[in-house]
Amino acid sequence: MDADTMTFTDDMERAGLEVEHYHGRAMWHGPAVRVDDLQDALQETRVRCQWDSMGMGYIVYPRSSDRSDYFGCAR
Repeated sequence: MDADTMTFTDDMERAGLEVEHYHGRAMWHGPAVRVDDLQDALQETRVRCQWDSMGMGYIVYPRSSDRSDYFGCAR
């Protein structure tokens, strides 16, 4: 796992957001958080993020990835 991915995970946990494993668009699989308001996640980290709109909120994840499985996340 690269440094940005680790920082994102630490930042989200510190903010009280539940980190989960997400396998989504752009070949991403790794840590992510689900939020209703995008700023709830983005304001908690300096890591560059991307997000998918799930129709009822957003799933936010770091832009960088080593593309390996992240076993520390709840599945």
